Amino acid sequence: MERLPEELIAYIFDHLEAAHALLPAMLVNRRWYMYGARNLHARLVFSFGFNMAVDSSNVVVSFMRRLVSPTLATAQFVRHLAVFGMANREVQDLIRDILRQATALRSLDTHALHELQETLLRADLILAPDLLPNISALNITSAPSLDILLNSRRIRALRVHETMDHGDFIRIVDPNGAFATSIRSLELAISIDRPAAAVEEMQCLTSALAHAPLRALALQFILDRPGLMSWHDFEDIIGQMGPALQTLSSLSILSLVIRPDPMMPVANSNEFGSGESQRELRTRSLAERLIADNGLSRLTRVELRWHGWEIRSGQLEAVPRSSLLRLPQSWIYEQCSGELG
Repeated sequence: MERLPEELIAYIFDHLEAAHALLPAMLVNRRWYMYGARNLHARLVFSFGFNMAVDSSNVVVSFMRRLVSPTLATAQFVRHLAVFGMANREVQDLIRDILRQATALRSLDTHALHELQETLLRADLILAPDLLPNISALNITSAPSLDILLNSRRIRALRVHETMDHGDFIRIVDPNGAFATSIRSLELAISIDRPAAAVEEMQCLTSALAHAPLRALALQFILDRPGLMSWHDFEDIIGQMGPALQTLSSLSILSLVIRPDPMMPVANSNEFGSGESQRELRTRSLAERLIADNGLSRLTRVELRWHGWEIRSGQLEAVPRSSLLRLPQSWIYEQCSGELG
């Protein structure tokens, strides 16, 4: 068994993907363990409980320690990592150790990680030149010095959940950075002081990313002084965004939200259907006008407010509300299985 050529062992393990097939083979010896880990450890999801200690016998923590152990380190094989739950300082330090060794990591999802003491992606970690050299997709709550990471790596997909102000927004979409030439999927929440500012921010973004290969854009504009915004105001704002969206020649997925959501009056009559049906029809009509008036026929999916549609052969087919991109659990990169053109 020790005499088997490396190429043959690698070929065999490349055809073993299921855990029940890999695990017995990985117990044969250290060499086979490493070959199995290339497949079994490529995509990892960790969920943490409250006050989980790194020196405990918990199976999740034990496995994480093994990923960076001197004798059986396999963090270098991890390509996709998602972490959820409550992370204290010790657990965060362990995650950082994994990230430092995860040189093949392509995607990192930490948006549902509750950081009890400090942010996971600290500035000193981001500033390390050898951190995550191959990272291309991030789904995060927030991060200090994020613009530095974006412009020192070729990020293709980004979602930032925490609302950012204009200054942070401008630093992210810097037209002179690497981000502007690599981004394919962008999901942001942007603070605005008045509804019309949403149009200004859209114009700023499309100008900065005019030459980016951007295929998917999901923006949530958050009014920092909430008040009632009329449906007429919302229609007007979406209409004004149309010309700016024309400059994004590769765009195929679009989601636009202004929060709080605009108030839409509905007729109290059975003739026009339920209130929800009326809201869906009026929102759909707005989406159709946006597409027709601005030559956006290349769109394959469009979402406005709480409604969305897949576009097939010019026909709009409703997207389930549970799959809308505005929801915290949604991530375009994951919905597209990492395929963004």
